[in-house]
Amino acid sequence: MVKQERAGRTRQAVLLAAAETFARVGFEAASLVDISRRAGVSKGALYFHFVSKQALADGVRRAAGREIGSAALRALRADGPALQGLIDLSHELARMMREDVVVRAGVRLGRQVPRRDDAQDGPPGPPGPDATWRSLAAVVHRLLDRAAEAGELCPGVDRRAAAELLTAVAAGQVLLAGEETARPRPEAVRRVWAAALPALVAAGDRAGYRV
Repeated sequence: MVKQERAGRTRQAVLLAAAETFARVGFEAASLVDISRRAGVSKGALYFHFVSKQALADGVRRAAGREIGSAALRALRADGPALQGLIDLSHELARMMREDVVVRAGVRLGRQVPRRDDAQDGPPGPPGPDATWRSLAAVVHRLLDRAAEAGELCPGVDRRAAAELLTAVAAGQVLLAGEETARPRPEAVRRVWAAALPALVAAGDRAGYRV
């Protein structure tokens, strides 16, 4: 058990060091020697857990996907108005991009590293960025459905189009952020909702939402 715990800690240290390196210099410039030094482990210990730089990148992307998925699940399970849950989720995703190096690295790797297909040796890589955004769009759509069922939305709102638009705006903010650790900024998220709410919610109800 002690050996397993030590191995788990080593794996996590390597993943974090890899995320920090990938977020800072990108996939191509990242060095396994630098990652092992940052993690405080030997290169052999790194290879015990990850057989290649590609495997490390896949590990970081999977970890980022789990964190993003957990945030989406919390939004789906949250109490209170569904639209407020969606607003809060957008702020949480922006915060994770600013403050969580694993998420930031995973998103950057999604733009830089092609997904391995099943024909290649080894297990397939994690879902590509398109799949991640499609999953988020599905969560956004579910929250908008709940909001409509609760009478939060204006009659006739095209919820599918609204979900696609909000997801595209979020993806665009991530792309514009690039490698800047301070973006997407909270005020940028607030501006999106200030523009979106009038199309979703009746004028007399907008004051009840925190954007």
